[in-house]
This record gives sequence, structure tokens and C-alpha cells, in this order.
Amino acid sequence: MDIQQLRSWIFELYDPLENDRQYIVFDADRGNLVIDVPRYSERAVRLMRGTGGLALILVTNAARGREAARLRDALGVQVAAHEEDAAAIEGGADVVLKDDELIRPDARVLRVRDGARGATVVLLRKAGGVLVVGDLDLTSAAAKGLLGLDFSTILAAQQPPIWAAAKDALLVMQRELYRPRKRFGILLDAPWDRGYKGRLEDKMYHNDPIVPREVTIGREAGMGPETLVVADTTREKMEQAPRPTRDTAS
Repeated sequence: MDIQQLRSWIFELYDPLENDRQYIVFDADRGNLVIDVPRYSERAVRLMRGTGGLALILVTNAARGREAARLRDALGVQVAAHEEDAAAIEGGADVVLKDDELIRPDARVLRVRDGARGATVVLLRKAGGVLVVGDLDLTSAAAKGLLGLDFSTILAAQQPPIWAAAKDALLVMQRELYRPRKRFGILLDAPWDRGYKGRLEDKMYHNDPIVPREVTIGREAGMGPETLVVADTTREKMEQAPRPTRDTAS
């Protein structure tokens, strides 16, 4: 497990073997907000303490809550969870949340559901709006309800952060964004042109009647091999035709 500071206000705990991410929102005045927790280890505890004072751990689903109790004891902080997930935390949650609550002035907690399963997402009041979704599947019906929120960034547990145009990315995942058909531009050969070129490469030699000889001038080459004799004859007749002379007497 490692840690990196993504922005001045947020850290990412990252486990490359599990491709798993948790986030710590830095706040020197209120204490840091930890969104989801990694598996318990001494290294994880040291990394989390290294970001500064911790005030609250927020778990986004019941599975994340199973590790929260050990980290709560090790770090000496409170744990917040939705009322549907509170029972998964040993000893219960210190802060029990409803479907839509403001847990801090800069953090709004919302509950989304896909059938019987529910997940908690956090909307942070940062530039453009930052949505922390935890383990939520962004292609699911539950994630579709997030499209009504204002945000430009998505931070998820199982994929790298989407820092720009995150709502458009979510629309694509939900198959709601119109995707124009691919077109071939003037700078890109069409596939059939590339294939045709390959079929002609074995014809590019001068013994082949399709390809004019080097001595052929450009105008005649454009007419094709069948018209070269006609072109030569026509030119010779035009050159032999009498031309008007200048009458010097007049």
C-alpha cells in the first residue's frame, strides 16, 4: 500500500495488487475526512496518521464497514455509516446517516440503491464538484441517479480518478451520451484503400501493361496504355500541319 497527494486537499491510499483506492480529504481546521478504509495493517495506520489529524471515517457500504472498527480503535476516530450499513461495523457506527445528509459544510452524503443493494456516495464542495463513489458500479442503475448532481470529478475505489468532464464519462458508461458514427477523414486512409494498395503492390513494375514506362510523359500516362500510340500519332500530325507565315510584304 502507498499514499499520494492528488491535490492540495486530497490524498489517495492505493493498493496496486488489489487495484483498490481510498481517499482522505484534508482539512486542517475540522480534521481529515477518511472515505472508506483499506485492510487493517500497521503500514495503513502510519500512512493515515501521516496526513495529519483525522476526525471521521465514512464507510460507503457494509463490506467496507468490517475493517472500520479496527482502524477506529487504532486511530481514535469516529466512524460514520448509513443506517443500512451500521450493523456491519463491530460495535456499531458512531454516526448513523440517513439518505441525504450534510455531515460537514463541504461534504454531502447521499444514498443510492439498485434493488435491495445500497451504496453511499459523497459530494464534496470543491471546484466543479467532486463525487466520491467508493465501490459503486458506474454502469449500474443506481449510478444513473447521480446524473442529476453537479460534479466534474469522480473518485472511485476500483478505477483511476476522472478529473475532467466526469459527467460526460458517466453518461458514456450509462449509454446515455450520443456517440457519432466514425467517419474517415482526408488525412486517414479508409480500410478498403489500404487493402487495395496491398493488392497492387505486386503490380508495380514496368513489365506490367497497367504501369506506363518511365519514358512516357505525364499527359500520355494519364490516358492509359491503350491510348499511347494514338497520342503520339496525333501529336506528330499536329506538328507536321502547315502553319501560317507572316506576310512580310504587307
